[in-house]
Parts: sequence; C-alpha cells; structure tokens
Amino acid sequence: MATAMYLEHYLDSIENLPCELQRNFQLMRELDQRTEDKKAEIDSLAAEYIESVKNMLPEERVEHLKKIQSAYSKCKEYSDDKVQLAMQTYEMVDKHIRRLDADLARFEADLKDKLEVSDFENPGARGLKKGRSQKDKRGSRGRGRRTSEEDTPKKKKLKGGSEFADTILSVHPSDVLDMPVDPNEPTYCLCHQVSYGEMIGCDNPDCPIEWFHFACVDLTTKPKGKWVTMVISSVVHHHSVWGHWTQLRWLMNFHRRTMVQWSTAPAQWTLKQKEPVLMPWGASPQSRRALHPASPSFQEVMLTSERYNVQRLPFSHVSNDDIAFFECLMPGRVITNPEELKPFNVDWLKSVQGCSKLLLKPQTAAEVSQVLRYCHERNLAVNPQGGNTGLVGGSVPVFDEIILSTVLMSQIISFDKVSGILVCQAGCILENLNQYLEEKGFIMPLDLGAKGSCHIGGNVATNAGGLRLLRYGSLRGTVLGLEVVLADGSVLDCLASLRKDNTGYDLKQLFIGSEGTLGVITAVSILCPQKPKAVNLAFLGCQSFTQVLKTFTTCRAMLGEILSAYEFMDDKCMELVKRHLKLSNPVTGSPFYVLIETSGSNSTHDEEKLNNFLEKVMISGLVTDGTVATDEKKIKMLWSLRERITEALTHDGYVYKYDISLPVGKLYDLVTDTRAQLGQCAKNVVGYGHLGDGNLHLNITAESYSHSLLDAIEPFVYEWTARCNGSISAEHGLGFKKKCFIQYSKPKEAVFLMQRFKAMLDPKGILNPYKTLPSSS
Repeated sequence: MATAMYLEHYLDSIENLPCELQRNFQLMRELDQRTEDKKAEIDSLAAEYIESVKNMLPEERVEHLKKIQSAYSKCKEYSDDKVQLAMQTYEMVDKHIRRLDADLARFEADLKDKLEVSDFENPGARGLKKGRSQKDKRGSRGRGRRTSEEDTPKKKKLKGGSEFADTILSVHPSDVLDMPVDPNEPTYCLCHQVSYGEMIGCDNPDCPIEWFHFACVDLTTKPKGKWVTMVISSVVHHHSVWGHWTQLRWLMNFHRRTMVQWSTAPAQWTLKQKEPVLMPWGASPQSRRALHPASPSFQEVMLTSERYNVQRLPFSHVSNDDIAFFECLMPGRVITNPEELKPFNVDWLKSVQGCSKLLLKPQTAAEVSQVLRYCHERNLAVNPQGGNTGLVGGSVPVFDEIILSTVLMSQIISFDKVSGILVCQAGCILENLNQYLEEKGFIMPLDLGAKGSCHIGGNVATNAGGLRLLRYGSLRGTVLGLEVVLADGSVLDCLASLRKDNTGYDLKQLFIGSEGTLGVITAVSILCPQKPKAVNLAFLGCQSFTQVLKTFTTCRAMLGEILSAYEFMDDKCMELVKRHLKLSNPVTGSPFYVLIETSGSNSTHDEEKLNNFLEKVMISGLVTDGTVATDEKKIKMLWSLRERITEALTHDGYVYKYDISLPVGKLYDLVTDTRAQLGQCAKNVVGYGHLGDGNLHLNITAESYSHSLLDAIEPFVYEWTARCNGSISAEHGLGFKKKCFIQYSKPKEAVFLMQRFKAMLDPKGILNPYKTLPSSS
C-alpha cells in the first residue's frame, strides 16, 4: 500500500515532465539548426573574403569583416542560449529526481519500521543486532549537511530477516551515485565525490577537507563534542593541491551564517549563531527565482469550453494550406505535434485547457505582422502567449485558436546608461533583463515571483504589479513606448525613448493591461531605476492584523524614501509553505507576518533608520518577534517565503485565486468573512499580498474543482469587494475567468466604451477571443 501511494504521488509529479522535456529539446534542436546555419554563413563569407580580398577597397574589407563578426556573434549567442536552456532542463529533471529520492527514503523507512515490529512480534527470533541508520544509505543530498544523534537513531533488526530487507538496508552511501555526476557539482571527502547521505564537518581549522561522508570515516552517528579526522596527514599526502577547496568555502560559509535576531525585551539586540540550514541537493539561496510548475493530484484538466460551457465563435478552422503558409514564412518554427502543444494549451495552475493544434514562434515584428495579416484575412483566431504564467486563464486558448508565442523574441535592442532606458523585444524573460541591467548598475522597475519564466511583453499586456510597485510605481508610469502589431497586421511603432512626450493621445496606455485583445506587443521601451547599493530585509511577526496596519503606518513614517516593499501573509500561508515546500520560517508563533524591504545608496544611513524603526515597533509591542537580513543570500531566502506561497498552494489541491484591491484597513476582513461564508467546504482559505499597495491575494483550496464551491465563492467575493469600492483585479487582469464580473468594478458606460475600442481595433475579434471583456451582444 505504501509503495503504491509513493508511486502514485511520484507519477503525478512527473505527469507533464515528458512534454516539458520535449519542448526544451525541440528548442535546443532549433538553436542547433540556427547555429549550423550561421556557421555555414560564416564559412561562405570567409571563403568569399579570401577569394576577393585583393580586389576589395579598404571600406569593403571592413564591411565584409563586420558581417563575419556579426554572424559569429549571432552564432555564439545561439550557443549561449542553448547552454542556458540545457541548464534549465537539468534543474527541472533534477527536481524530480530529488523528489523520487525522498519518496524512496520514506518507503525504506516505513519498510524498516514494519520489519522491526515484526521482529518483536516473532516468537522464533534468534537474536537482535544493530542495523545501519536509514539516513546512512539514502539521505538528503544536501551540501554540507550536518547531523545530530537524533537524526540517526539506533534501530534493531531480526538477524533472520528477509534477504530483500537486508539488501535495502545494507546499501553503502556511495552506491546512491548511480547517475552521471554534474561536473559543476563540488566534491568532498576522501573519496573526492559529491555530497550525499550523512556528512560531518572536521573541526580542525587546518584540515584541507571540510566535509566527510560518514561511511568514508567509519561513522554511523555524529560523535559528541568536536570531531577531528585521524587521516589528515594521509589526505594531505594524497591531495597536494587544495585551491579547489578554498574556492568552495563560500558554499560552506552559508551554513555557518549569522543572522541578526532580537528578543522581545526593548532594544536588546543580539547576534545569534544560527543552526546550519539543510539545503536540498542542487538548490541554493542564489538560485533563480521562478515559478515551479506543480502537478496537482486532482484529475486531468477539463477543457475550458466544457467546464464553463462556452460556445465557439464562428472563426475558421486551421487547414493544411494555412500550415503550409506558416511553414514557408517561418520554417522550423511551426509546431503541430500534439505532445509538444500540450504545455502551451494548459495554464500554470492546471485550471484551464484549450485544444489548439498550431503553435507559431515568430522572431520579429515583421513575422508577427505577416501572421496577423494572414489570420485577419482568413478569420483565424489567435492567442498571444508569453511565458504562460498568468493566473486568470488569459494566456491559453479556449478552443483551437492559433498560439502565437513570443518565446524566440528575446533580443535586447538597446540600453542607455545615462537615462536608464531599456528597449527590448517582448519575449525577454524578466529575470534575464534584470541580470543584464544589474551588470550595468540598474534594475527592472518590477519584480515578480514568476520572474524566471514571465516575459516582459506579457507583464506589460497584463499591467503586472509585483513586489516593487510601492517604490517604483506601476508599468503605466515606467513604460515609455511600445511596438504593437494590430489585428490586421499593421505595425504601430510608438517605441519612444522619451520621458516627456505630450503630443496627442497616449496610445500606449490602450495596450498596457489589454491582455492581448487589442494588439500583440512586440517590443517595449521601459525606464529602469539604478540598482540600490544597500538592501535590508526585515521579517517580523505580529499578533493581529491591526498591529500589521499600525506597523505599516510607523514604517512609512520612519523609513520614508528607502522603503521599497511591505508584504504581509497570514500564518496559514506559512504552514503551507513549510508543509509542501519544506521551507523553514525563522519567525514562528505569530498569526501574521510582514516582510519589509529597504533599498538605498548608503548602508550606514539605511541600517540606522531601520534599527530605529525596529526598536520603536518592538518597544510599542506592535512586533513580537523578527529577523533581519542584509546578506544577499539570506535576503533571497526570506523572500522565497513570500514568493513561493503560490507554488505551495498548487500542492494543496485545486486553487481558487482572487486578486483584489481594497482600502488597506479592510484588506483582511474579506479573508475572515470568506472563511465564515465557506465553513468546512474549503480546505484552506489564506490571505497575503502587497499591503503597501492595498492588494490582497485571497486563495481558497479544495481537494478538486467543485461547481458548488465556486457558486459559494462567486459572486460573494465580488459583491463584498464592490461594497467597499474595491477592484476585482488588482494586478492579474481579467483574462477568461473574471471577464463576466467586470461590472463589479467598472460602470456599464465604461465597459461599453471598451467594447467600442475593441470593435474598432479588432473588428473580426480574432485577438485573444473570449477574454477580458464580456460579449457585446
């Protein structure tokens, strides 16, 4: 029974892995092909240059060499993209391997416990002996993992036990290395292998090796007190070059980190040495933050059209002639394979699913223009798609709309270091842009939990808010210009790089937040702030939401210009993050938690202001516990507690998500009233969000989708929001799921005017149909 349960959970988790791998491998093949084409172009240009160089003018030589250099740069760029894609694929597969390791370890532990029970019950037992600890054989593959005596309890096993059990329970730790070792993974110990199982650190500061596998030094449990290896001399003799270990000390220093903590007594600040944190193999605090697709344990995703009883509009169906046209337009970038199409047809939450039979991957605005011109003439519906991280069903088709993906439109066009203005294509991943800018001393003005997957074009199309809105404002203020392809294929070039332009109507605002229904955004011009030189993060516990509000008022008054984020979450959020993602909360026992970030140019000045604020809220009793981080790795760890709540919720079952704007004082009242409304019908009702922006993320989980539960939630949540003069969508957009509830936030005159704009710019309604606006009929 246990085996079946573990296997069922594991199979659920890898349900979509083949599709994701196939998609990544297809992209790598495309990059390979483009690389080969560029290499052939370089060979041709070089042969042409050698043949005619004697007859060329100096200017012609320079021009020809520039062409070769340009082709080489493009070839190198494709190769770099392939390496990045390969790394992402490796991380995706490794995540599933780690989960399988953990499930196998739990299965072995259960099996061993059952064997022990049967030993004590067996009257014919011939004697007892000590068995090897479970964690000696298959533990977490965490780097630098320390253990305690409690981690390795002494177990007993029947001498005459089954051969199968003996086989499992006598595996040497090194036997788990039954797969190729990543050459980038640090190695440890006498055996010079990667970390696995239980490891112990040597307390001799002169020891050239920091960590040893238990089995390699004949240990089964961690000895009391300090431990020093007895084989240092032989180690030094056999390993004379230790520079490699010096380079790796930064990995170990993370496990010895210190974090500022304070007691509840007023102004008693102490520096407390924290216990080592056990990190899963391959994970690190500095790893990319991104959405991690979870495979819920509920049934296969129903087609959106069936679940919501939607009728298909009279668009044309894709024919073989249509596919032939697109193949001619963009050879190798037209996808019709059903398996490859699966991940593009389903949203990240696994809540809506379309049945598109065609995926197009243009690289330029000109190609997008030709696609839309053709689709407009043929009356073919089109679903623009970026990183597919939307939460309201706006990024996937409802029926068989053609998916127009911007995944290959990922070029940075220009960046002005003086003005801080970035111009790039719509398919650039937000985190990649941020990394590019950080090297130049700037950052993107928005930051999202989905930053490792979402595209900047999709961010603009949905007017995404995120974690930095409190400091830098919304995209309506930071986006300076757009390049947009309209439904008939005409290109609207408003890609301005000016902060001031007061000539006529500001047309770009029509497309910001339009969710791909008025045009396809192909390029963005955006104003980027300078990268802060000093960043601090405080994670605090409060005993009531009233204290959360008072802490915010005090925070805004005392931190002023350096305050960049103020997030809140309730204790149920933290329970889910701990249960499903195994993340450790450094501050426990509070009903509410707040995360405060400051960013500025002077660390001394900022820390002084933060310390004064923390001292005041502690003395006044607004905050009862907390921790502060100034190191980048620790900051990212604390941010993950907030950013990965969405991921934790997907592991809890089917999620009903609501993104609400409310007066700040009423923000959590909606959570309380929703719990009372649903009672035991819901599994969990949690609330978190951007308190500084008055933005609540209300999430309700259930074992599976239920019409009756949905009827109990909607329109209750929307009516409650409307009574408080709030908005039913603060930053996620309306998409497919909320379009019919727009009247709770906008008067009918406004909705009618929006429908007129839609009819003018897209008279046939081919752009992202069934989304954002209710039918005008």
